[in-house]
Amino acid sequence: MMQPNQDNARPTVDFNPTAPGYTENPYPVYAKLREAPVRYWPDGHGWIVSHHNEIQAILRDPRFTSDRRAWSLAAHMEQGSIPEVEELNKHGLFSLPNKDHARVRKLVSPALTPRAVERLRPQIQAIVDERLDSFAGKSVIDIVHDFAEHIPIRVISKMLNIPEERDAAFHRFADSAVKQLFVMLMSPEERERMRVGIRDGMAMVSEVIEDRRKNPMENDILTSLIQSEEQGDRLSKPELVSLVAALLVGGSETTVHLISFMVNTLLKRPELVAQAQAEPELMKGVVEEVLRFDNFGKFGTFRYATEDVEIGGVRIAKGEAVILFFSAALHDEAVYANPQEFDPRRDATGSLTFGHGAHYCIGANLARMEGQIAVASLFRRFPDMKMESEPTFGPHPAIRKMDSFKVRLGA
Repeated sequence: MMQPNQDNARPTVDFNPTAPGYTENPYPVYAKLREAPVRYWPDGHGWIVSHHNEIQAILRDPRFTSDRRAWSLAAHMEQGSIPEVEELNKHGLFSLPNKDHARVRKLVSPALTPRAVERLRPQIQAIVDERLDSFAGKSVIDIVHDFAEHIPIRVISKMLNIPEERDAAFHRFADSAVKQLFVMLMSPEERERMRVGIRDGMAMVSEVIEDRRKNPMENDILTSLIQSEEQGDRLSKPELVSLVAALLVGGSETTVHLISFMVNTLLKRPELVAQAQAEPELMKGVVEEVLRFDNFGKFGTFRYATEDVEIGGVRIAKGEAVILFFSAALHDEAVYANPQEFDPRRDATGSLTFGHGAHYCIGANLARMEGQIAVASLFRRFPDMKMESEPTFGPHPAIRKMDSFKVRLGA
């Protein structure tokens, strides 16, 4: 795995995320990556960080930023990007300076606290039940397309009072927005599809905002955000558009995969299904352990050095990218006892599954509740459910994306 680099003698790693079998089972590769905490990946133009403690240190270190404009290769790697993509990233939560990030995040965080999310439980349950009702008379369904893809986007759209007929289009937007973070790994054809998805999605977000501006609603998150923008000193118009886009993307795309991976994990462990049905609170631990044990992310997230930094025994130069491999770190034996074992009673304190520090996932509470309610309700409604066929996976630059996962619902 290790290769000498003649130019600067930095330790490099040979890593191919498109290698056969990697998407289905990346864990042997992750084990190889963890043989050293930090190594340079030439094809990815960045440093791979695979150990828990080094990732946590970088997330805490003010010398690293999430703003891609700090990347020395940004202009070279993103030639031809469309203005909407640049605008989305320029004013998005990940790119804002720390002071602005805290200001914008503070406006929406009250709607996503544990207490606020708990108040959404009846609405989430109703959305899940409606989806389950649609399976009446069916013996086989696709967990991805018939179930998981429908719930998260409907939940976040319901929170923002966006009509259901826009759900499918916003789901396509969410997929494109996630892919653009990994533009350097995409083919020209994939880039073009991504650009169209971003352009159309941003146009829809602007339409929704303008419609709500003309037709404000009481006790409405989107109306409150618009009023903050109109006050001028709290939220700019580009920040408003990017924030609503971030809520739609972050509130939908990743939770689809969480639900699908949870069902797959439980169907392979029937004894755990019985335990969770007898002890409903255990489903909380199932969510956390699925996110650790079989995370759907291929990589993690990017950070960029704003000055020269030494970490993990290597020197990272100003302007270089680091790729934080959360999925590899979540099996780090220095932090997790017997990481290869699935244990829903494992202490998840300090887990990196939703990030860490100032950029900790603002929607973590919502994602957890959706996963709990959706999967518990599915197994409660169809206790004899069995796997019809193994999940199939398709190409994606960032996610171990399940293309299809068919189950037999049973009696």
